[in-house]
Amino acid sequence: MPNVIVITTDQQRFDSLGCNGGVWMRTPALDSLAAQGARFTRAYCANPVCTPSRVSIMTGQLPSRHGSYNIGTVAADCGRFLSTVLTREGYRTHQLGKAHFYPWDTASPETTRPEGTKPFRDFAGFETAELTVGHTDWGVTGQYEAWLAQKGIRKGHRMPQLQVKRLFEGDAYQAGDWGMPASLHSGAWIVDRVRAFLQERDPARPFYLNIGVQDPHHPLSVPFDWPKIPPETIPMPLGAADEKVGPQKALREGKIEEAWGGRFGIAGNQDTVWKDVSEKVIRTVRSYYYSMVELFDRQMGELIALLKENNVFNDTLLIVTSDHGDMLFDHGLGEKGPMAYEEVLKVPLLMSWPGKIRPCTIEEPVSLTDLYPTVLDFLGIACPPDCDGISLKPRLTGCRSGELADRPGVIAEFKEERDAVRYRCFITKEWKLVEYQGAPFGELYHLAKDPKEEENLWFDTAFVPVKYELLRAMLDRADRGAFLAQRPCRC
Repeated sequence: MPNVIVITTDQQRFDSLGCNGGVWMRTPALDSLAAQGARFTRAYCANPVCTPSRVSIMTGQLPSRHGSYNIGTVAADCGRFLSTVLTREGYRTHQLGKAHFYPWDTASPETTRPEGTKPFRDFAGFETAELTVGHTDWGVTGQYEAWLAQKGIRKGHRMPQLQVKRLFEGDAYQAGDWGMPASLHSGAWIVDRVRAFLQERDPARPFYLNIGVQDPHHPLSVPFDWPKIPPETIPMPLGAADEKVGPQKALREGKIEEAWGGRFGIAGNQDTVWKDVSEKVIRTVRSYYYSMVELFDRQMGELIALLKENNVFNDTLLIVTSDHGDMLFDHGLGEKGPMAYEEVLKVPLLMSWPGKIRPCTIEEPVSLTDLYPTVLDFLGIACPPDCDGISLKPRLTGCRSGELADRPGVIAEFKEERDAVRYRCFITKEWKLVEYQGAPFGELYHLAKDPKEEENLWFDTAFVPVKYELLRAMLDRADRGAFLAQRPCRC
C-alpha cells in the first residue's frame, strides 16, 4: 500500500505559485512538483472559511452535509474522516500542525495543553497528533510552543524572537517583521517533526501524514531574516467590488458586522474599511504575503528531500493544496468570508505519485471534496456513501475522464447563522453563479470570457435563461447528493 501525505496551507491564493502565473515570485520546489505530477488550474474549495473547508477535505462532503458550516463548530462525525478510514485499514496516521476541525475559543481537543512535546493520542481519527492553534506570532502554541521552549524560547519573557514590529497602524493583515528566525519558524518545526516521524516509523506499515501549514494566513509576520519580494515587482490589485451585492458593499464600508453579522459575527472578516487602504499598505501587504509563500516553498523543498532520503517519495501519494484563498485587495476587498470571487475560492492543487500519476495539467473544475474519494480509489478502499466528491483517479492515470467529463459543475457554500448571509455557488467550465438565499441580488460571471469577474450579469435580463439553466443544474447536483436511507424492500 502506498503512503499518503496531504499538505494544506492556510489562505493561499491560486496565483501564489510561479507555475500558476505568479511571475513575480520564486517557488522552485512547488513548480518542480507540479511539472512531475498533476497541476490543477481550477480547483475550488467547498467553503471560503477554514473549518468547513478542512472538514470537507477530510470527509468528501459539502458543509451542508457534514454540518461544520463555520469556524467555531464541532466536527459532527469523525467516523468518516479519512484519518479514521485509514487507521482502520492499518495505516500509521498522524496529524501535524494546524488542524482546525474543532473550536479554538473554548475547550476542545485542539485547545488541550500538551505535556511538553509529547504527541496527543487518538485525535480526530488519527493515532497521534502534534498541533498548533493560530498563525505566525499568535500561533506559537501546542507542541510547536514546547519545541521552541526546548530551544530556550519561552513566552512571557519578552524574548526578541517572539516580538513583531508591525509596519502600519490599523492594518488588518498586520504585516510586520518578526524576530523569529526562519530556522525556528513553524514550518521549520514541521520539517523537523516529519524527519523524526520518518526515522521512528515502522517501515512495515504504510503511513498517512496530514500536515497543516499556518501560512500565509494573516498576521503577515515574516521572519526578520527572510528576504521580502520587492513590492514594486508585484502587480497592483484588479477589479472593483459590486456594491449591488449587499455583503460586498458592507465589506467595503466596514459595516459587515452591523449589516450581516450573526450571533458570532462574520467569519473571515471584520469591520475593516477596505475602501480606505493606501497604495503603500496594499503593495507592502502583498509583498509580505507572497514572501511567506516563498518561505513555504523552501520548506516544501526540504520535505521532499526528506522523503527521498528516506526512500519513500516514489511510494507516496503527495497532495498539496490550501483550504481557501485570500482577496488581497482584488475587487477592493480583503481576506476571506462572504465572497465568491476566484481569489478566495480557487486554490492551488498539486498531486504527485511517480509512475502512477502522469505529468499533466487538468483544466476542468474540480472540488476539494474530490480528494477524499480520489485517495481511497488510489488505495483500493471502498468510498463510504454520501460523498459529494468524485474520484479523479481515472483522469490522473490517463485511462479515461470518467465522471469528471460528465459532471456539470462544482458547488461551494458559505453560511453564517440563520439570520445572516449565506450563499451557494455553482461553477462550470464556462460560468459561475452565486445564489444568495433569500436575497434580491446575486452574481453571474461568464468565466470563459470574463475570467477576472469584472462584469456581474445577474441583473441583466438577457441572461435570465442562463441563470435558470445554472440554477436547475445546481439543484440537480445537490439533490443527487442527498442522503438516502437504506431500502431493503418495497414497503
